Parts: sequence; structure tokens; C-alpha cells
Amino acid sequence: PGGNTWLSANAGSGKTRVLTDRVARLLLNGVEPGHILCLTYTKAAASEMQNRLFQRLGAWAMLGDDDLQAELDALGVMGAPDLRKARRLFARAIETPGGLKIQTIHAFCATILRRFPMEAGVSPDFKEMDDRTAQLLQEEIVEEMASGDLRTRVEGLARYYTGAEIIGLTGEIIGKRQHFVAPVERREVVDELGLPQDFKLDDVLSRVFTPGFKSAIQSAPPILSQHSSTMVTLAQKLAGIDTVSPSQGDFDALASALLTQSGTVRKNLLTKPAIADLGDTAEALLALAEVVETEVDRVKALAVVDRTLALHDFAHPFVRMYEERKARNGWLDFDDLILRASALLNASDVAQWVLFRLDGGIDHILVDEAQDTSPEQWDVIEKLAQEFTSGAGAREGVVRTIFVVGDKKQSIYSFQGADPSGFDRMRDEFDDRLTALGTPLQRMALAHSFRSSPAILTLVDKVFEGRDASGFSPEERHIAFHDALPG
Repeated sequence: PGGNTWLSANAGSGKTRVLTDRVARLLLNGVEPGHILCLTYTKAAASEMQNRLFQRLGAWAMLGDDDLQAELDALGVMGAPDLRKARRLFARAIETPGGLKIQTIHAFCATILRRFPMEAGVSPDFKEMDDRTAQLLQEEIVEEMASGDLRTRVEGLARYYTGAEIIGLTGEIIGKRQHFVAPVERREVVDELGLPQDFKLDDVLSRVFTPGFKSAIQSAPPILSQHSSTMVTLAQKLAGIDTVSPSQGDFDALASALLTQSGTVRKNLLTKPAIADLGDTAEALLALAEVVETEVDRVKALAVVDRTLALHDFAHPFVRMYEERKARNGWLDFDDLILRASALLNASDVAQWVLFRLDGGIDHILVDEAQDTSPEQWDVIEKLAQEFTSGAGAREGVVRTIFVVGDKKQSIYSFQGADPSGFDRMRDEFDDRLTALGTPLQRMALAHSFRSSPAILTLVDKVFEGRDASGFSPEERHIAFHDALPG
């Protein structure tokens, strides 16, 4: 427990056990409970870890000498441990002011903000919004927009949105609110997508639906319908295209008929017998396919412009109204807790003061479910550990450590910003800093699964095989502890 560790732990490999073991060892080594910070991703995981730890410490208080000695031996405690001290740990952990800090990162950030409200620019008596309150507020604002002056913006979004309920989209907008604070102009989006500022759909339609190409589209179906089933399908698609007053729908239908899904001309677009029967029309169709191939990406980009503007036209006032309504009620949602804490710890004028005050109470940081940690959350953790990794601020004789555990294969919170590659990126950053201090990060792995059968684990390994580019390395393969278990 005196070492800095970065642990990759497969599902069912006992990572919660390892975390509670480490906390127990730290307590046995005399670390004050209040100087240990355990951060995890969900309230359920925090409760599970705390319950397991208290269950173990409570059991130690009741064990006889021989049984307790055996427990400590199994835990890896070297030498002759102080059994009386081990028995007192439960009471000591319970009686610590504020208790052992085993909590979600959101709860920890809320604690920081309540401790430094003026520095963070929040109301001292702010209230945390739960998911249901946030959802009701979003629904209320959408209803207000749809029945007021902003109705056209809601209609503009609805033209493109295909979800069953708009609340799913508004939740994603709020999760990425920083992108919608300022309004966006069409020229910015057009420029971002690499289109000419004066580019219009009519320009494409005039190049595609020339008199020669129109004639080919009109005359080909009767001839193609006399050939193979593939040619019959092509004939049906071409017959449904309006060549008199074509629209984007007609261009899309033409692209579907002549191109693959990846946007390239279909191989063997026309069969040899069809080419023979079509004559000059075959050459015109093949030439048309090449023109459509050159234009299809630009047409898609143009559609993206319209969708992007519809999204921003709705999201900009929506986010503004959401933030105003929260401020009026003194509410902070989960994202606010992270972003405000991160801003506080990054503010040059107060960050050092805040870190100094916090630093007096944190010597050991443990991070669970690290694969689901977003860049903003990593920023908070990194700032908390800044003193650890700079060699500054440590009290004389005090060992300070960081312990991180996660499994990239279980990263399921990308919709909240989680990035599996961030797990390795942060590991390398911490390793570089700690190595410079002469206390390198030990990289370890838990490969044995105590939960699943070889059949299941082999399948999972097959799924992730060859996915090194995505951050999944061969050493993260599974080993079934119960090798005869059916599955």
C-alpha cells in the first residue's frame, strides 16, 4: 500500500476486494481515516465498497487472536501485527469526523464546492439536481419554447430529429452545453465542412440532371427491366426519379441506385447484356455515376450544415434558459459539480489556496471504475494529486500514494464523456511525473475471473482480439479461475 499503482482489472477479478484490502492495509499502517479518499463512479459502487470495508473491520473486532492473525497474514501484513490496533480500526473508522471518504466523484466535488462556495462562485446553500428534476426542467423549457416566440426553432429541430422522445436529445445537449453557449452562424459551419460559402444544392442538381443524363435516366428502365433481377431493381430505382423538377430526394435516390453505401460507383453497375442493349445510354449512365460519386459527399455535407444549424438554433436558447432556471432555483446538476470544481482547481488566483486547504486532509487517493472517468473528472483528480506528483507539499515522513483501478472493456459511459483511451493516457502522464520523483507507477493486471466460465471469457477475448488500436492490449486477456465451469 506504500506504492503508486495503476491496475487493469477484468470483470469478476476481485477489484473491489483489492480496493478494500488496500484501505484496510493503510489503516493498519496508521494512516488517519480522514486522509484516505476513495473515488468511484456510482453511488452503488461507493456503498458496496464502504459496506465491505466496514464488514471486514467489524469482523476483525470480534475475532480471536489466531483467527485474526490468519486474516492479517492472508491480507499480506508482514511481521507481527498489533492485533489490538486491528480490532480498534472499526471504531476508529466510524468515529472519524465526516467518516471515511468513500464517495462518487460528483459527491466529492459537491463537498469541495460547499467548502469553498465564494471561490467557486456558487450559492453556499446550492441544491444538487437529481436526474428526474433535470428531466422535468428540460421538458418544461421545451414546452415553453414550443408554445412561444421560439416555436419555429423547435419545429426546425423536429424536422430532423427521429427519436421517440425529445428528452433524450435535450439531455445530450445539456451534457455538451459548452458547445452551445454562443450562437453559430451558417458561414462558420460551411467553412468547417470545407464547402464554398456560395455552395447550393441547385449547383449540384444542375450538374447531375443535365439534358443528356435526364434522357439516360428516362430511357434506361424499360430496357433494364428485361434483364437480370439486379438490373430490374436498378430499373425500378431509376423509374422513381423525378427528372423534370428534381430535389435532394431525387439526388439521394440516384446515389442509392448508382453508388455503394460508402459512396463509390457500384462494381459491375451494368451487366454486359444490359450494356449491349442500352448502347449509348450505357455510357451516359456510367458517366452519370461518376458525376454523382464526386458530388455525393458535398451533398451530405450540405445536409449536415442544415442539421447543425437546426440543432444550434434550438440548443443555444435552450441552454440559456436551462442555466437561468437553475440559477434562479439555486440548483447544480451533476455536470455542474464536475465543471465548477474543475474550474475552481484551475483558477490561478485561488487554486493554490484551495489545494493547500484540501491537501492537509488527503494523503492517499484511490480511484475505482477509472475507465468511465471523463476528461473533466480526470482534471479534478489530476489537480488533487498535483502535489503528490510534483514532490511538493508533503508533510515530513508522510507517504502519499495514488491507486487507480479500471477495465477499459467495461467503459459504457461514452454518452457522459468517458473515454477508454483516457485510462492509458492518464496512466502514462502520472507515470512520467512519478518516475521523475523516483517513485515510478507500478502497472499491474488482474486477469483471473472468479465469476465467469471459460466459454464466456474466451468469447470476450475473441471480441477484443486485434483491437490494440482502440486501446485493448493482448495482456488484458481473461483467465477462468473456475476452469471447469459450464457456460
